[in-house]
Amino acid sequence: MTLTEVLVAVFIMALAAGMVTMTLRPRADPLVEAATRLEQDVSAALNLALVTGIPQGLMVTDNGYQRVRWTNKTWSAAPGGAVSFGRNVGFDARLTSSFISSDTDAPQPDVILDSTGTAQSEPLKLVRGREAIELNIAPNGEVKWEAPDA
Repeated sequence: MTLTEVLVAVFIMALAAGMVTMTLRPRADPLVEAATRLEQDVSAALNLALVTGIPQGLMVTDNGYQRVRWTNKTWSAAPGGAVSFGRNVGFDARLTSSFISSDTDAPQPDVILDSTGTAQSEPLKLVRGREAIELNIAPNGEVKWEAPDA
């Protein structure tokens, strides 16, 4: 085997390694993943409220949120509705206690999606360390946010 053959073989291996490296996906940002998940769940809950005629909501928890629905004049947990973000992502601590209605003293959802297609919510803030994403839910249910590095 000559030096030229060895160099050609090394070049081919380096080229293959470079192609593999270029196809690797960058690590996903946990904040962006959480915001995307919340956006999808708000859209799904609004669609469910429109189809079933039952108002839906989201209650902010320490490490995620709980999907709820309005049944028997009270908010109750929706089946399979608990979402935990993980990876040190959560809501701003000021949002983790749902407001209390004075007439029922029962926790109310932080996001309410009614059967007419209307959403009611204060801005939500996802945090991870020093990074944060503020999510604004428009009255039509559209969630708007920007990635922290955008």
